[in-house]
Amino acid sequence: MRILLTGSSGFIGSALLPRLEREGHEVWQLLRYVSGGRYDYWERQRKVFADLRDHDAVRSAVHDVAPDAIIHLGAITPVSFSFMSAVDVFEVNALGTINLANVAMDEGVEHFVHASTSECYGIQRKFPIREDANLNPTSPYAVAKIAAEHHLRLLREIYGFPVTIIRPFNSYNRANVRNRHYAVERAITMALERRHIRLHNPRPVRDFLYRDDHVEAYVRCIENRRAIGETINVCTGRGVTIEEMARLVARLVEERTGEKVGISWEAEPDRPLDIPVLVGSRERARRVLGWRPRRSLEEGLRLAIDEWARVLGC
Repeated sequence: MRILLTGSSGFIGSALLPRLEREGHEVWQLLRYVSGGRYDYWERQRKVFADLRDHDAVRSAVHDVAPDAIIHLGAITPVSFSFMSAVDVFEVNALGTINLANVAMDEGVEHFVHASTSECYGIQRKFPIREDANLNPTSPYAVAKIAAEHHLRLLREIYGFPVTIIRPFNSYNRANVRNRHYAVERAITMALERRHIRLHNPRPVRDFLYRDDHVEAYVRCIENRRAIGETINVCTGRGVTIEEMARLVARLVEERTGEKVGISWEAEPDRPLDIPVLVGSRERARRVLGWRPRRSLEEGLRLAIDEWARVLGC
């Protein structure tokens, strides 16, 4: 299958691209010239360039590649940044998705897989969260992702657009892109480098998903026509507090180094309106994709710590 992948230089994209190629797919990257360069895409031959906000450039890129399917991961992803620059985030995450989807429909793309986010659920009262829960955004980032989802579902309803919406929960192990600015990554890198973890709030409950399990969901989705028209959580179904996660990281690093790792907490929150609990149901992913997470949190953190230790040289 010929696949056009956006966001290929990012956290999930840079792990997904080689995995898709190992499965025998022909993968093309849609890149901006100002992409972070975290993944060595310059040596790769199958690439086209466009800013998602530029409709004509997107149309030209999709037309040139003529993909059978598009996996759309490209986005501005830091939630906290969206409070400082809501317009930029909306333009890329919502309007950019609309541009890409409209072109994909015109070009006859057979399957459009869109990476949304569990952040769309916001503050909920019933757990685990099912895909039919009312969406309650608590950030400009979530607002932009919901707007993109609404447009995709409208295209599906009116024109039969072959879209699948994936809502991943809190994925971790960004060692592949050297990004340490998320809770698990901060905990691991601080523990390895300083023997002290300092995070913001110990109380939020999250559903932590290892990177390669997240990637596996996209592989199964792109090869599964049953997924078309579905919105699917990608999660473990298990809730863990930030404090529990940090204590587990500390214990694993202590076992690795033989040195004590301390933990402390900041008084100020990470963002203006945090979500207390974010734990999803993975039943639909099991039923539609035959997918389940293969790694427990402890197994995933061990792998992440090993990878970060190599990156950091410690």
